[in-house]
Amino acid sequence: MRIHYLQSGRADAPHTLLLIPGWRISASIWSKQLSYFSEHQYHVIAIDSRSQGSSDVVQTGNAPENRAADIQQVISELHLTHVILIGWSQGAQDVAAYVNRFGTSAVEGLALIDSPVSAGPNDVTENPEFVKIILQGIASYAKDPRGYSDRMMHAIISTPTARETYAQLDDASLKTPTDIGISMLVQDLFTTDRRPTLKKFDKPTLVVASGKSPLLDAQRRMAVALPEGQFVAVDNAAHAVFFDQPDEFNHRLAAFVASIAASKDARTP
Repeated sequence: MRIHYLQSGRADAPHTLLLIPGWRISASIWSKQLSYFSEHQYHVIAIDSRSQGSSDVVQTGNAPENRAADIQQVISELHLTHVILIGWSQGAQDVAAYVNRFGTSAVEGLALIDSPVSAGPNDVTENPEFVKIILQGIASYAKDPRGYSDRMMHAIISTPTARETYAQLDDASLKTPTDIGISMLVQDLFTTDRRPTLKKFDKPTLVVASGKSPLLDAQRRMAVALPEGQFVAVDNAAHAVFFDQPDEFNHRLAAFVASIAASKDARTP
């Protein structure tokens, strides 16, 4: 399994940010974090999840539980230490699956960006309108993958963005074959209730939500359910909150990491 990644900053930096992207999105969407945090003495790794971007495409094994093993392999193969594991959108499901399978011994903190962990089949009865919207989107995606992808990119990014950037994101998203993309989305959202995994998040965890998110209340509840959860809502941002409002996002994340370091120092004799 070949996992492509982007890297910036020194490998011996005090903290490593490991960034996990959303559904069919390439690592390049984290460009503003790769540049900012490397300039502020962080080591930053952004991956293309399996079957996305420039990573290997596989016909089976595209669930968050499979991608969790890839995350562990990246941490192991690159000898990453002092890791803050950050998942956005689909990546939040990957982080939940990772914690459920591997625990938190390899990380110092976690962040879940603009997505509650999945309720799985329970969403059919608990959030039927959400399920309806997703299924309608799948039909649109299957019929016109490029048109759907372009509309998706314009929906998740709300700040003025160069046409070339949208085109690059569109092209990268289309590297995921459509049938695999549909399988990924269904397995992300509807097959597994990952909410019980929240009790295993025994390291500080930051929840960052777009103030416009239709799932804002669910993310607030998730933060409360986390043993060491913190919640932040960012205004004037769409789903890609770190892209729309990079200054605020980066500031909030840096403050969170600093608080982990301060707490660790306070416990050291």
